[in-house]
Amino acid sequence: MVTKKEKINTVKKKPTKTKKEKTTKKSKETKKVPLTEKKVRTKKETTQKEEQKTTPTQQEQNTQTKTTCENTHQPEINIGLIGHVDHGKTSLTKTLTGKWCDSHSEELKRGISIRLGYADATFYKIKSPSGIIYSNKKETELGEIIGQRTISIVDAPGHETLMTTMLSGAALMNGAILVIAANEKCPQPRTIEHLMALKFAGVEKIVVAQNKVDLITREQAIENYKSIKNFLKNYGYENAPIIPVSANFGTNLDLLIQAIEEHIPTKKYDSTLPTKMFIARSFDINKPGTKPNELKGGIIGGSISQGEIKIGDQIELCPGFNGKKIIVKVTSLSTSTGPINKATPGGLIAVGTTLDPSITQGDRLRGMIAAKVDSLPNPTKNIELKLFLFDRMLEELHENIKLKTTEPIVLTIGTNTAVGIVTKTDNKTATVVLKNEVIVEKHEKVAISKNINGQWRLIAYAEIA
Repeated sequence: MVTKKEKINTVKKKPTKTKKEKTTKKSKETKKVPLTEKKVRTKKETTQKEEQKTTPTQQEQNTQTKTTCENTHQPEINIGLIGHVDHGKTSLTKTLTGKWCDSHSEELKRGISIRLGYADATFYKIKSPSGIIYSNKKETELGEIIGQRTISIVDAPGHETLMTTMLSGAALMNGAILVIAANEKCPQPRTIEHLMALKFAGVEKIVVAQNKVDLITREQAIENYKSIKNFLKNYGYENAPIIPVSANFGTNLDLLIQAIEEHIPTKKYDSTLPTKMFIARSFDINKPGTKPNELKGGIIGGSISQGEIKIGDQIELCPGFNGKKIIVKVTSLSTSTGPINKATPGGLIAVGTTLDPSITQGDRLRGMIAAKVDSLPNPTKNIELKLFLFDRMLEELHENIKLKTTEPIVLTIGTNTAVGIVTKTDNKTATVVLKNEVIVEKHEKVAISKNINGQWRLIAYAEIA
């Protein structure tokens, strides 16, 4: 018989485990933790291996950069888009390059170009079964590509109050596309002034885009064509081809590209001359919040007129600030398609420098010249000019065009716009004192604008005496 006490002990008593069972359980528990850690460790090792595969070494990065530089083509020539306001210059730039140049808030608000616009395009010459065709797209399915050229386009504003901006852009142009709206009378006021600006800048090769032909009849287009022909003849551009186009629909774009390629050749330059580059813009590429040790130097943009620039070169920015020279080192060179090792004349380029990026913000260096150290004359405020008044403006404005002593005028020297006071003139020559120092060379051409009825009008060009 089992007593009450024994029954209680039987209930409380737990089955004892052997030493072997205890060891087995412990080993299972200890195996669970390493298994989890092993998975994590394996995952990390796999990730590291993948990163090693995807992340190039410094040598590979240098090789890739070198290959990219070799494959990047610097634009060969600068072609301006000029003409009267609202004739479709920016729309045509978009059709040719794929880029809409009006990006400034005020430009978007007012619907007009205010600053100079910049974009690059590559034109292809294709041998197809039906003959030679031209395109701005690499359409290999159409046939064999037998030629190509990359160009830079400078989109100039056409508004009357922005004539000085257009003139600064003319200093960069090697050729031009004159855009004339077919649904308006030809010529319009800015059409005349823009063509005069090309004349003084020495731009001889132009192509005319008779835009907006989709808005008129065939008969109206022919009448407009005849008026364009007469207008061009009066200014010595009678041989310029006239291509009817519609920028919004891309009509006759291939014929326009063909005319550009055949009538505006790449200019030849002497790379042995001292470096000289007109600065058209300057900016800061650092984003807000960038750490001090990661900041990149300021960028200057423009076009080289002679010589060449290489990474590591020292260049002088003239006229500098407050009479002091600015000498900087070139840290990078690039175009819209990528980095390059060496920049030569023709096309727009961006030059990375050792400048403090705050100095280059907001186009603060626009109008300066980047050149070989000590190759340019000293800055000056006093200029002697030999005047050449435009006959067309003389007929239109008569005595108003003539300069008077103590009268303010605006001089466009390269990409620089300078305000000055006439201290002496006989309307064949003039002495001008400028507000700020500029760099000028003997026999260099400058544009002269005068305030007539509240508008700055281009009245003459001059040579530095």
